[in-house]
Amino acid sequence: MKVLALNGSLRGDRGATGKILQSMGAGVEKAGGVWEAVHLAQLNIDSCRACNHCQRTKAYQCIFDGKDDAAEVFHKMRDADILIYASPVYLFGASSLLKRFLERIHSLAPVEKILLTKSGLFFHDTDRAIAGKPFVSIVVCDNVENMTVRNTGEYFRIFGRFMDAPQLAHLERRGAAAWMAMLEATERQEHDKAKTVLAAYSRAGEELASTGRISNKTKKITQQPFIKIPLAARVARHIPLFRPFIEKEVGKRANNISRTIGVKE
Repeated sequence: MKVLALNGSLRGDRGATGKILQSMGAGVEKAGGVWEAVHLAQLNIDSCRACNHCQRTKAYQCIFDGKDDAAEVFHKMRDADILIYASPVYLFGASSLLKRFLERIHSLAPVEKILLTKSGLFFHDTDRAIAGKPFVSIVVCDNVENMTVRNTGEYFRIFGRFMDAPQLAHLERRGAAAWMAMLEATERQEHDKAKTVLAAYSRAGEELASTGRISNKTKKITQQPFIKIPLAARVARHIPLFRPFIEKEVGKRANNISRTIGVKE
């Protein structure tokens, strides 16, 4: 089983997204699979110019082919059995780097050819050997709010439906900075908890290479929360009477909060 991961983090292999992929890759190789991670931040990927040169010439080649690295990555995607799309959330969506690359898919097939997808949607033709591969989506963010990752999760779900690409699993790592901090912590209990999650990503790679799926049990461990907002605080923040108290507490803890949200994707 050949698994190719596309890392959309601007930190490349230095952030939490890279850490997750490194662990998954170890699991894939442990199961006898072939692993490669492409860190898009380390490549030259030009933006689609919407010039439609690829469509007018009927060559279905981008004007940047041979001038940047996109075509080489597409070749790797064709050769893979399973793809992993991994993206941090910087502003409520998939990273601009990953989207910039994926938008280049436009050049690979005749868009005037309209198809009915397996999910019953009308869409133009795409290169199914690339865009239609089974995939796992991974979303990473330092914030803990569910809404932070909602758009990105929906983006990958819709991508799969229009591209006829089976979505094998969707993993979310919220509170990534807190998790990374615990991996480096000297306090044994915190460190062990973080290592358990890291090991679960490795197990996810093993399962993916051996069975083509990730079990719900493993998925649950990978998504274990590291910052928990008490239920009382979750409810009170929406009640005007209690908002001043909540805001005061947030102000007191601002320095600690800033260390755990916003620095590690």
